[in-house]
Amino acid sequence: MKCFIIAIVDGVNYSSYRKLLKSGKLPFIEEMSKNGIRVEKCCTVFPSATISGHASINTGLHPGLHGLIGQSWYDRRNGEYIGYDFELTMPDNWIDASSKLSDEHLLGKTWFEFVKEYNIKSFSVDLIRKGADFRFSFIKPGLDRDLSGVARKLMFLRRFSGYKNVKGKNPLKKLILKLFPFHAFQNEVAVMNSLKGVRAGCRFGVTWFMETDAASHIFGPESFEGEDGRPLLYDSFEDALKDTDEELEKMYRGIKRIAGETAMLVISDHGQSFLKKGKRYHVDLVEELENSRIPAFSKIDLHEFGKHAKAVVAVSGPRMAHVYALSDKERIFDVLRNLDCVELVILRKEEGIYVHHRNEIFPLEEIGEHLSEEEYPFAYERIAGLMRSERCGDFVVTAKKGYEFQRGENKGGHGGLNFEDSVSFAVAHVPWMGEREIEFALSVDVVRMVFEQVYGTTLTNPRNVGASGLLL
Repeated sequence: MKCFIIAIVDGVNYSSYRKLLKSGKLPFIEEMSKNGIRVEKCCTVFPSATISGHASINTGLHPGLHGLIGQSWYDRRNGEYIGYDFELTMPDNWIDASSKLSDEHLLGKTWFEFVKEYNIKSFSVDLIRKGADFRFSFIKPGLDRDLSGVARKLMFLRRFSGYKNVKGKNPLKKLILKLFPFHAFQNEVAVMNSLKGVRAGCRFGVTWFMETDAASHIFGPESFEGEDGRPLLYDSFEDALKDTDEELEKMYRGIKRIAGETAMLVISDHGQSFLKKGKRYHVDLVEELENSRIPAFSKIDLHEFGKHAKAVVAVSGPRMAHVYALSDKERIFDVLRNLDCVELVILRKEEGIYVHHRNEIFPLEEIGEHLSEEEYPFAYERIAGLMRSERCGDFVVTAKKGYEFQRGENKGGHGGLNFEDSVSFAVAHVPWMGEREIEFALSVDVVRMVFEQVYGTTLTNPRNVGASGLLL
């Protein structure tokens, strides 16, 4: 029986990826790209947020159809704030594999449910687990709860797990690894659990490699060893992606030894943008609304804040946010469109979906006349693919370059519609296929194409929002 694995590499900046690939620092990904399907630029859905990207990869659907419209949103009917970010759900949903939070909210059919119809067992080492026969965690519950605290220290230790380089591993590192096995963290645990799944008889699985996203947020998406990072420390995006490349190879070789012929898709869930330094670039939208005398809240339910609330803010990435107007809708719109940090305001009117950009309001159908395809790839398809969900805010806002919608000192962020937030890479090794190169495609199209090639079945396209031109 064929074995097929989807490996999701979290939050990879396209330019940084290309730089490391060209310099020969990602040997396994390079090997895969030469012997399979290579998507030069792979564009995620909107928002370019982790939970939305993962759900789209796991279903082949845009967020407006699968229902996970961002890291958080507001349930108007129940007055409930739904959150998938670290503060609200760690360790319950991000780490604890027994959680079924995404099962409850996910509307689309997953690949786990699809392969079950062919009597294929499946595993998930991912946020999306609906329909999987085996649900695994990827690190110890609670360990990575605070990216600025414990995780920073643990990522320093992760440097000793090493990656292959020209000179080979340092003997001291080998000794430390033997004495203190703290290298079994994040990526390593993901690989170990994936191998457990295959040994248990699974022939389909999805595995999440999250270190690249964490490193991008903490150290910056364009941080490189010897430039921004120090050679002996785990303190750059380069460290994280090189380690991921090694762990991907370890996983692939291990699965192949167990299951024989194996196909694998390596795909990123979103890109990553550089954030500017300084308080003015890290904006709390709740504060901004409150400054305009609009009572607003986030991360709590309506009954906890009080019935005097006029707006709810649900941030993703954190360069995108759903804003729900409980009252004073026009006034809230006026505040949002005049904020220095806001780039786009997307809203619904009776006539359809509209976009506000640079003091102009225009129908979504005219977006190509106002925003360049190069800077905002597949803008129409992605906005339409989100806004068909009733869960969306009355306003969907994206941040200008260098800004994010939360307080903090992050050096990288995502969530928006722009190229850096949205575009990364995808490579697939399918042994029974020849080589194929695709210049630019949407992630939902890529995963559906590879799925069809592996299982020899034709999938209908339910998105009805246009496509990237990829023939399915």
